[in-house]
Amino acid sequence: MNANTQENIAALFDRVIRRIAPVWPLDSFVAVNPYWGFADENFAQAAAHLQGSIGERVIMDRRWYADLLQSGRLAMADILQAAADLGLSNDEADWRAYLRQGSELPMRLPRLPELMDRQGHAFFSQYVVEQISHFLAAYYDQGQSLWRMPKTQGVGLFETWRQYTLSDRSLKSMGLKKVRPALLALSSEATAARRWAQDVLDVPAAAEESYFLVLLKSIGGWASWCRYQLWQAEMRQDTNSDLLDLLTIRMVWEALLVQNAQPEVRARWNQQIDAWIVDDKSADLKDAQRGEVLLRASEIAYRRQVAASIRRNPSGMEGASDARPRVQAAFCIDVRSEVFRRHLEGVMPSLATIGFAGFFGVLMDYQREGDAAPRTQSPVLLNPSVHVREKGPEAVVGKRLRRLRRGAEWKHFKLSAASCFSFVETAGISYVGRLLADTLGLHRPSVPPDEAGLNEADLAQLQCVLPSTLSLDDKVGMAEFILTGLGLNRGGVAPIVLLAGHGSSTTNNPHRAGLDCGACAGQTGEMNAKAAANLLNDAEVLEALIAKGWDIDPDTCFLPALHDTTTDEVRLLDGLNDPRLDRTLLAELQAALEQAGNLTRIERMLRLDPDLRDPQAVAQNTFARGRDWSQVRPEWALAGNAAFVAAPRWRTREMNLSGRAFLHDYDVEKDPDFAVLTLIMTAPLVVANWINLQYYGSIVDNQRQGCGNKVLHNVVGGTLGVLEGNGGDLRIGLSEQSLRDSNSGLQHEPLRLSAFIEAPTEAMDRIIAENGTLGQLVNNRWLSVLQIAPNGAILERRAAGEWTPL
Repeated sequence: MNANTQENIAALFDRVIRRIAPVWPLDSFVAVNPYWGFADENFAQAAAHLQGSIGERVIMDRRWYADLLQSGRLAMADILQAAADLGLSNDEADWRAYLRQGSELPMRLPRLPELMDRQGHAFFSQYVVEQISHFLAAYYDQGQSLWRMPKTQGVGLFETWRQYTLSDRSLKSMGLKKVRPALLALSSEATAARRWAQDVLDVPAAAEESYFLVLLKSIGGWASWCRYQLWQAEMRQDTNSDLLDLLTIRMVWEALLVQNAQPEVRARWNQQIDAWIVDDKSADLKDAQRGEVLLRASEIAYRRQVAASIRRNPSGMEGASDARPRVQAAFCIDVRSEVFRRHLEGVMPSLATIGFAGFFGVLMDYQREGDAAPRTQSPVLLNPSVHVREKGPEAVVGKRLRRLRRGAEWKHFKLSAASCFSFVETAGISYVGRLLADTLGLHRPSVPPDEAGLNEADLAQLQCVLPSTLSLDDKVGMAEFILTGLGLNRGGVAPIVLLAGHGSSTTNNPHRAGLDCGACAGQTGEMNAKAAANLLNDAEVLEALIAKGWDIDPDTCFLPALHDTTTDEVRLLDGLNDPRLDRTLLAELQAALEQAGNLTRIERMLRLDPDLRDPQAVAQNTFARGRDWSQVRPEWALAGNAAFVAAPRWRTREMNLSGRAFLHDYDVEKDPDFAVLTLIMTAPLVVANWINLQYYGSIVDNQRQGCGNKVLHNVVGGTLGVLEGNGGDLRIGLSEQSLRDSNSGLQHEPLRLSAFIEAPTEAMDRIIAENGTLGQLVNNRWLSVLQIAPNGAILERRAAGEWTPL
């Protein structure tokens, strides 16, 4: 094999593995765009590609849109407009006929194990996935298993799997006696094994890349986990071969089955691959394009609602005077904050809210006392640049460590081979009280490790400390970045500035981190708010800012807070004893936060339990959801998200966006060089797109991009993820219970994100052109960008320099 051929083969495998999107572990679970690897293709092409090779749905069935049309929630005029926009026929009769027809699934590439499956016998297709999944669960285990898989230093994933499979006794029961001798003869080196499998499979070149992707997608959850390993390595300027080794494992399994399959099965497999190659793919693309028209039509209808409500001018708006607000409250752009912000401004008109990504501009990681490594507290797309440490009294830290150690020892005792069989009979009666308390919701929600064994007084003594290596100039630069991002660089700063991160409170919920702050890498925003407030309250920093011309009163106080999105409580975390605080104003703020929480809970309860109306009953229900170990839906999280708005707050203040919009404050007059606009469009907007498409993918194909039924979930490997039941592939995405309920159906409408931004079109075109990732998402229609013009008109970007009135 010559060098050029080797390079082509290596490039082929690299393209295959790059199609896989990563998945983060449960303790830092963040939303991921499941189509990340297909961003280089336009939406319809990717839909046809995935549906026509893997069988993965990317667009809702046309019957969904036919029902919307029949119920009046979708208008034929919008369908015809969308068809014209995408260059398709806008003949009404043609579209009505199309919607009456049943969907025809395109031919997809067959995997050999599927053709070997026989009714009444164990399925080979299921066995292969189970065998690989069991191995990977043991290989990557992070503390759940008491008996760890032995590993040899320097031995990779493929060679470890080979050794594992050679001792696997289940092969004989499946009738695969020939596998062990073949594996013994196979090279332990992954590259050689991959070449052997490629030769044995002998897939025609026209189908080879698609077929290898089909194989990798058959174990797609674990492929996403291995893609995460590669992602993390590349963030460190390193590399990782696990995903390529997983592809090798899957290819070797397929080749081994080729050698074990009956001749007629192999012949049928070859025939189906040949038929797939000659199949007319243009029909698949045409159907995907029609599906995108229907999707775009529903997006047009939603955008029209948003555009109609955006303010054209600030006149007549309550609290819109030029006077400096008495309080400024910064919240994360998370859609759940939109509801709280609206109610908070309503009950305290002299308060102005600000929307900013929940990491508050501090690209940090955070290391607790006693931890061996820090945890990331900033967007996963960016590398942390500030290392923040915990500092507290030794007695408090020791108390927490003892509590965690006792918990680990108790778990080991319960599950160890020596005691697990007698544990239930011996200790079972002592659990009656705990079981009753959990059932009645009398216990508090699951406590994160930061708070284990500590009371509020203990927690108050723990501080997050910026690195001592930061100079005053460094700190001032960070402070200016934060203030500029918050839009406080012109117009002055209020006497109290609230920095509210957000988190959730639930119990018995493996995906708890998915309810926390995505901008903080699946952690709560507590430490980011504290770090930003500590920096801005630093006397030297404040003095330097004032000396540089910042309009900040020396008595201004920055208060960190945490917004609990499950209960809608806002808890002030620090700084309440600052002598500079205006106590009367603080009391007014606390009362407003409590009242806004009540109103927010009532509004959210309309979706969770619409029969409840009494404020006290609503509050009790909300708090009970966070404590209930059987609750599959403590909150709706970001279900319903559909828009991203970056504009001055007066454009959307008093506007009810129903908790469906990411609200980022942005005033182009305060950003002459468009540095803030660049940051917004290349970080928060992309993160919002990830969230939006995770919800989208989990709705349109929950089997492949969602994680199924939450009731059946079992945690695997400590923090790796969940299985649905006791086996199968690692499940990714969102559960059915996070997307729909039995009473009102879907709670998330499958729409691509529409980004409304008030900025010059030339500036946005330049940012899109200069950022490859953003350019692919926008130009290939995974995300729409719309301009809010100075007069309030809305223009949609169709291409660079081409902006069309909505």
